[in-house]
Amino acid sequence: MLEAARSLLIQPTCPLCRSAIEAIDEGRPCRPCRERLRLPAEILWGSEPLPWQALASYSSEIRTLLLKRREAANGTQLQGLIRLLADRCSLDRSAVLVPIPSWKLRRGNPLPGRIAEGLGLACQPLLRRTRASVGQHDLNRSQRLANLQGAFRADSAAGQHQSRQTIWLVDDILTTGGTALAARTALEAEGHRVAGLVCLARTPPPGRDLRCPRRLGDTPG
Repeated sequence: MLEAARSLLIQPTCPLCRSAIEAIDEGRPCRPCRERLRLPAEILWGSEPLPWQALASYSSEIRTLLLKRREAANGTQLQGLIRLLADRCSLDRSAVLVPIPSWKLRRGNPLPGRIAEGLGLACQPLLRRTRASVGQHDLNRSQRLANLQGAFRADSAAGQHQSRQTIWLVDDILTTGGTALAARTALEAEGHRVAGLVCLARTPPPGRDLRCPRRLGDTPG
């Protein structure tokens, strides 16, 4: 009985469903949860509208989980996804992560900062919002890009070493890329080198079924 109690106390569990998992998978979602969330076995990546890496395609299951995590960003469920993203994304260890800040001063989106902190690389808050922007949920791509022009200000790349740093932007969701492009423009205007964006989910191309007619609450990216 003592041995059984000890095994229960130290048994690693899935951060999403709390079922028992192998010690090698500690802190990561179990296989049934990965299948339920449609998490692929390898990182997703692309080059448009800028180089990006994502843990998963933005399915309705991922959407529900991420919207809940914005209210409790320190939860083990989010940390499990971030740990899986850290395992799979291919970033140089010298890269610097810059989370994309929310335009809301109160009840802003904390996920980009939490993701950046959990990837295990240097993280610098180099971006500032210069103004609030209109919600992007009902805007098309060209309207989103215009809506975000001049929305960010970046700290200057002071010194030779900082100007050589390679930056990866961090956000929770990549949609049209308008937010990431505006952030990259602000950083490059101050002398930084931006390699691309890392995120938890990438919205599928137009026409793909997201299993929800409207995506209210999604990140405006």
